[in-house]
Amino acid sequence: MNIKELIEAAAQVAGSQVKLAALLDTTAPTLIQMKNGTRPCNWRVRGKLRAVLGEDPTRAFITAMAEDLEQSENADEKKAADGFKAMLAAFPEEHEKSPVNPEINRASSTWRNRRDSNPR
Repeated sequence: MNIKELIEAAAQVAGSQVKLAALLDTTAPTLIQMKNGTRPCNWRVRGKLRAVLGEDPTRAFITAMAEDLEQSENADEKKAADGFKAMLAAFPEEHEKSPVNPEINRASSTWRNRRDSNPR
């Protein structure tokens, strides 16, 4: 998925590009520049976009870092990208949590209730 598609899909989940920009700790104009390709979209932003779409945050950030490292001319960074890809391949892809999609988060409420009911 390219940056434009990633931003459009995440904006649909968030409700709008303005809401998405707030989730990403950036501004709407910056997000539009990234979408149009006039501003680079770093691995942190791409990881957050993937997490908004429901991808496991760990997987989202590792995938984004691997993409950046893979584009490098540095041999060590290319080896690191291969290592990240190997780690991702070793674990099945799951959609665990989404900060803006409560349907994905239903299973996690039981633990929170137990923990909050324990007065210390």
